[in-house]
Parts: sequence; structure tokens; C-alpha cells
Amino acid sequence: MPNPQPRDLYDVTIIGAGPAGLAAAVYAARQGLQTAVVFGAMGGQLTRAHKIENFIGFTLISGPELLERFREHVRQFDVDCFEGNLVNAIVPVEHGFDVFSREGLQLSARTVIIASGKAPARLAIPGEEEMVGRGVSYCATCDAAFFVGKPVVVIGPGESAADAALQLAELGAEPVTLVNRKPIGAPAPVLAKLEEHENVTVEAGVSPLRIEGEEHVTGLVVSDEATAEERTIEASGVFIEMGSIKAEEFATGLVELNDAGEIVVDKRGATSTLGIYAAGDVTDDFGKQIIIAAGQGARAAMAVWRDLKRS
Repeated sequence: MPNPQPRDLYDVTIIGAGPAGLAAAVYAARQGLQTAVVFGAMGGQLTRAHKIENFIGFTLISGPELLERFREHVRQFDVDCFEGNLVNAIVPVEHGFDVFSREGLQLSARTVIIASGKAPARLAIPGEEEMVGRGVSYCATCDAAFFVGKPVVVIGPGESAADAALQLAELGAEPVTLVNRKPIGAPAPVLAKLEEHENVTVEAGVSPLRIEGEEHVTGLVVSDEATAEERTIEASGVFIEMGSIKAEEFATGLVELNDAGEIVVDKRGATSTLGIYAAGDVTDDFGKQIIIAAGQGARAAMAVWRDLKRS
């Protein structure tokens, strides 16, 4: 379906169409706001979620299935969706903001909600892309329950990787092997917990080469830095904890970012710039989960409605 003709002025333009952006769109439209959503592709990281067991109302649903439910919900409302557009600039103007995409789209809006998400940094090794949802994961909190009693490998340099390894071990994965090219850069108490945990092994000086498996992950091939010898670590799951790609280029210099590149928001989802709000994984809010992102999107839309009503 072709994109609609842009209106002269929207009450709110939402950047991103993952759980946060789509929830914001529903809440904004229900409150009578003229709403636009601009995005590259709908769903964000949700499209890569193989099994979801922690979204209330569904005991088990796949990411694409849940996305389709979201999509159908948004279609019930008067929301203009502009797909295939990657936003690269937000410019403050007299009426609010002009939003520009790399593809040449320009939208004018009184307010903006940034819900562009946070893409996990990838290793870009053979087998990674092919095995997403079949043993490769970027979220221990999301997927640990699927690996109880199974061997897993965590790849990463810092505290998030250490925390993932401990979480997996505590939730029943065994054994858990944490690998990285250099020693793990985590606080001393975290390193002590890793050393004390009988189900966790830390291997520094190891480079991941490729992920093996056909229908499911069976192992990670690594190279020992000192000897250059290759070997395979048996694993049913490979958890990649290399950090995340930081906030989009359009946010830098426009709103306050923290040291992790996340957009700083208050309890309503408002940023440091009047009229700009943010929701979901792009923010500094705790808990990068689908259900939390959706709630933050709803919250931001409610704040937009209230602030516009008062203006």
C-alpha cells in the first residue's frame, strides 16, 4: 500500500514503528490527535523474537505474530504511516518541528515522539544471522527460559555480558561459558560472582569465528589468541552481548543523551527539549522489554495529549 499524502501539520509525529511507536500511535489517535508514524520497517527487534512468553495475555507467541496484532490494532485508527523512511533530521521551527527522512519525506508536527529503538551490535560472523531465533539471542532476559539444562555461550566484553552469564546460570542453563578477546571489563564484585559460580566458565583471549548448526545452534567455533588454534565450544544457545548501536543521528545535539547514547527522559517520557518525547529502548529508562516499551509509548502519547491541551 502506498504511503499517504502528508497533511499540512500533525499534532504528533512518531519516529519508529516497534512496540513503543505503535502503542504511542494507538494512544495518540484515540485521543483525537492527528498522528503520523515514520519508519524504515515496521516491528524493529520484535521481528527477530522467535518465542515470546512474557507479554501479558499471550502464554506463547512469536515476534512476527505479535507484530501483526499490533499492526491490525493501529489500522483501526486514523494514523498516517510512512514506511521506508529513515529519519535523519528534526528541525525546530515556529509551529513545532519539521521531520526529514533520507528518502526526501518532510513532515510538520507540533510535537515529536522518538521511538526508534536500539539495535544490538552484531558480531557479523558466519552463522549469526542465519541462527537468530534458533539459538542466537541478544537478550538473556527474554530467552533464558528456553535453555534450562542446556549449554550456552555468552560473547561480550563487559558488565552486560557478565550479568547475562550469571542470569543464564541462575535460571538453569548449564554449563555457561563466557568468552571474549580480552579480560572481562566488569566491576570486581561481578567478576567475583563469575569466579564463584560453579556453572560459569570465563575464557579470555578467545575470538569467535563462526556459529555452527543447521536447524538449531550446536556450537561456537573460536580461535585461541595465543596459539591461533581453532576449537568448538558445544552450545545450544549463543548470547551476544556486545552492546547496542547508540541513539540515531538525529538525536545528537537535539536532546540530552547519557553516556550510553540513550535519550534521557523524565517520568512522563519528556526529553530535555520542549515538545520532544521519547519511548522504548532508545531511552535511558530501565528494562529493555517489549511490554515496557509499549507502556512507555502509551505514556508518551498521553503526555503529548495533556501538554497540547494545556498549550
